[in-house]
Amino acid sequence: MATTSETKHRVATLEEILATRVKKDFAYRINFDKIGYESIKLMKTWCEENCQGRWHSETIHALYFQFELERDAFIFKLKWASAEGNKLR
Repeated sequence: MATTSETKHRVATLEEILATRVKKDFAYRINFDKIGYESIKLMKTWCEENCQGRWHSETIHALYFQFELERDAFIFKLKWASAEGNKLR
């Protein structure tokens, strides 16, 4: 956290700003310890065809899917949590 010397106002770090935006836009996150290679493409296609709100996936640096709507996250978890090769965190 940085402060300016003259006004003593707190300036948010880049990480804090990005963390707030992600939580605001994608309130629901499903983490995986493992995702079967074949499942990733199917999961993304399923989201494109079935999600009513916005969604985001990270499958390179971490394994998770994020959703704007609780409905989408809930149905996604039911569909993909037990798929072959997948393991929830």
